Amino acid sequence: MESIEDDDFEVDNSHLFLNDEVINQYMDLITERSPNTVYAFNTFFYLSLTEKGYSHVCRWTKKIDIFSKKKLFIPIHIEEDNHWCLVYVSFQQKSIKYYDSMGGRNFKCLKLILKYLMLEHEDKKGEYFHPSGWLLMNVKNCPQQQNYWDCGVFVCMFAEYLSRDAPLNFSQRHMDKFRRQITLEIKKKKLKKSVPET
Repeated sequence: MESIEDDDFEVDNSHLFLNDEVINQYMDLITERSPNTVYAFNTFFYLSLTEKGYSHVCRWTKKIDIFSKKKLFIPIHIEEDNHWCLVYVSFQQKSIKYYDSMGGRNFKCLKLILKYLMLEHEDKKGEYFHPSGWLLMNVKNCPQQQNYWDCGVFVCMFAEYLSRDAPLNFSQRHMDKFRRQITLEIKKKKLKKSVPET
């Protein structure tokens, strides 16, 4: 994994925006911390899936069996709003949840991810994926941002907390601290909190 560069943080009006490279490196750290149970896609996955379809992303998991994991994380970039959200897939709970720090809803995204799982299962396992019993949810009570530039930080923290089953007990006031934490952890190539493998 490449180290973080200063240019990977974009500064506007003295406020820090996280670009896709920072988010990708952080998602890599989340995967590397719990490789047997967690897999985080990079920020280009959803864009390719929506614009080009399953045939253009099927090879992304050529060496990875996502169905052997317990959790999947998919960062979502909403281009028209320049806004980051997160999709969390739990195979144990049979759920696909959408976390938006500005309270948005996106059933189109949830349905697309479910369809992806069906196609991926058929392609890699040669078996039909039964969608019955799966819950698709726009999470209403997740932490909310109070500005327009912290969405990337929220996405990283949503994934970090959910990956270790921690309650989402943070808020806007923690964002400056989280920015510093993200920078330090990427530079050290290791997340501060550990997760026992089960």
